[in-house]
Amino acid sequence: MTKFDLTRKQSTQLFFSNLLGRLKLDGRSPVQLSQEDGLFVVAVAGKRIAVPSAKRWRNYKRGWDKRLQKLSHQFGFGDVATIKPGDIVIDIGANIGEFSVAAANQGAIVHAIEGDPFVFRCLEFNTRSIDRITRHQNVVWKEDTQLTFYSEPTDANSSIFQPMGDAPVRELHVAAFRLDTLARNIGIGDVAFLKCDAEGAEPEVIEGARDLLMRTKVVAFDTGAERLGEETSADCERLLSELGFTVHHEWRGHRKITFGIRA
Repeated sequence: MTKFDLTRKQSTQLFFSNLLGRLKLDGRSPVQLSQEDGLFVVAVAGKRIAVPSAKRWRNYKRGWDKRLQKLSHQFGFGDVATIKPGDIVIDIGANIGEFSVAAANQGAIVHAIEGDPFVFRCLEFNTRSIDRITRHQNVVWKEDTQLTFYSEPTDANSSIFQPMGDAPVRELHVAAFRLDTLARNIGIGDVAFLKCDAEGAEPEVIEGARDLLMRTKVVAFDTGAERLGEETSADCERLLSELGFTVHHEWRGHRKITFGIRA
């Protein structure tokens, strides 16, 4: 391992990707890595991005804007939902803030919610200059309670459910809240778009957000096989249908997205 937590293979991939970037091939840009206050920082095309693991440089080998475009498409911006300036957007499982930035770039007022404290520091770094984004370090659940939270920021797998894989996991004891509780405390009214990537806890997020979801226009839940290897799409479809949404599922890239649209 290098000081940037890259394997030899990953370091070699970075070298050849940067070679392509310097030759302006395959749409790539050269990537530089550094460390700042305990965070890994990716520098690409004039943009500095804090990430919890240096190996996530791969997300930005074609630049920050391409990464935002990819996430926007995966979660339905521009086709399933259109965001107007001043619309309220909630980003659950905001991670390092990419989707929140994409929504804010459309003029939305964004509430970015991230439960992992280390990842939250990256979120703060990446969104600190954007006034339209408010950050909340919270774990969202079906009730207000104390829970064990499994922190695995390396592969973006932090969750209420113990992540599968070989990356190191740290157990944290945290206060978890219903989204309805957070929305009431924050003072959130009507919501234009709610995105959720809760790493398998999507049904519980819905159960704790019934009031807020009744005044939400469009939702996009990542319901792939992240709950101990199982999908949550069927449970999310049932719960969202009970709340009056028209529901459909789409594979967008590697993500299975469950969309709910309120007529």
